[in-house]
Amino acid sequence: MSYAIDKQKTFDLVGGSAEDQFDVGSHDASRTVHVARSASGTIKLDSWGVASDGTFTPAGGAGAVVGHGTQTRIVVFDNHRIVVLWLDASSALRARAYNSGTDFAGAAITIETTIASFDLASIGVTTGVQQPVPPGTAVWYAFRQFAFTTLSENGGWKLWLGSVTDSCELSAGPVALGGPGDKVALSCATQNEIVNGAHPRTALTLWRDAGQIKTRSWRIAYTGVTSLASAAETKPLGSGIVYGMSIAQNNDLFATAVWPGASNATARLQLVSLAAGGAMSVYGSVEIAEIPRSFARLGWYGSDAAVAYTTPEGHLAVAAWRFAAPGSASATRTVLAAKAGTEQPTQVRLASLLPPSGSDDDPVTLVTLSHIAAGSLRLVSWRLHKTILFAPIGSTPIGIGTKP
Repeated sequence: MSYAIDKQKTFDLVGGSAEDQFDVGSHDASRTVHVARSASGTIKLDSWGVASDGTFTPAGGAGAVVGHGTQTRIVVFDNHRIVVLWLDASSALRARAYNSGTDFAGAAITIETTIASFDLASIGVTTGVQQPVPPGTAVWYAFRQFAFTTLSENGGWKLWLGSVTDSCELSAGPVALGGPGDKVALSCATQNEIVNGAHPRTALTLWRDAGQIKTRSWRIAYTGVTSLASAAETKPLGSGIVYGMSIAQNNDLFATAVWPGASNATARLQLVSLAAGGAMSVYGSVEIAEIPRSFARLGWYGSDAAVAYTTPEGHLAVAAWRFAAPGSASATRTVLAAKAGTEQPTQVRLASLLPPSGSDDDPVTLVTLSHIAAGSLRLVSWRLHKTILFAPIGSTPIGIGTKP
């Protein structure tokens, strides 16, 4: 079975935002994307519904003014609670939660002061029944959780676990020290582990420190954030991103992309598996021409992922990649489908809208939010779908059709 990606619709947002001052999150069930961005120093939260043809339609009213500041990130949960983090003018990291329509907001909280930058990853539910639940099962949760890192202006970074309740109340902690360095990237596996009756989540951080690229594995739960194992390699230049996946319960893998790779024109993609105690093993490595900027999920389980990247010519492109599972003989990365656009972004974020059926046979909508010329922001919708080859009995094919 083969796959294809079609570019669908574009929507240009009014007003500009600088790099690292915008982010996009998605809610599958309502086919809604939420954008957090800084525009002239005001942090705004706006929403759009995404039709099956990729058309963007404003949703949730006029949006919300979250606060005032610069850098911002967003995470959207399955119960349609939305958390926005941002840096204010005094370099304090702030956070606020909203419900689906942004008509109800929780109180803003200050997490930490003198922050230079931060990263954010959705975890979901770290206690209780796993997701997705069996068909016909009704499960109610009182809160969702998220992981994030903070880099201090005074040096050193930390890894945090935050929580948001159904009533949009936020809390931050527990927290663990990460050490010196900068350019910290974070991702979590897509499923909880089962460890002695508890349900923590594994995470991987990647950062730059004193001429080295370092990685560290973690176990995150409401009971604490625990460092498991670390590794380092000499690389005077470089920064990267991380993406976590779960093949099955207690079988997690992470893809890391660091650039430059062997040359300034390539990135190095590596696959990392975690042993039961968190020890890391690199089991796949390849130089790639693409420069990955953002990953998004294509399912709750498995090693497929959506990726937004820039081509060697600097154009925005999206793709579906399949990573080799730990212990398999497959190629480190298989490109299932790819499509390039005309935009030449300096920064891009990616979100995915999975079909309600959860079936691999149904199309997945991908949405990019990119920083393009003159500082403006553009939403672009893309459609990932399977293609089917129809052939009669005999040696003469009758044609190629596209699955609707």
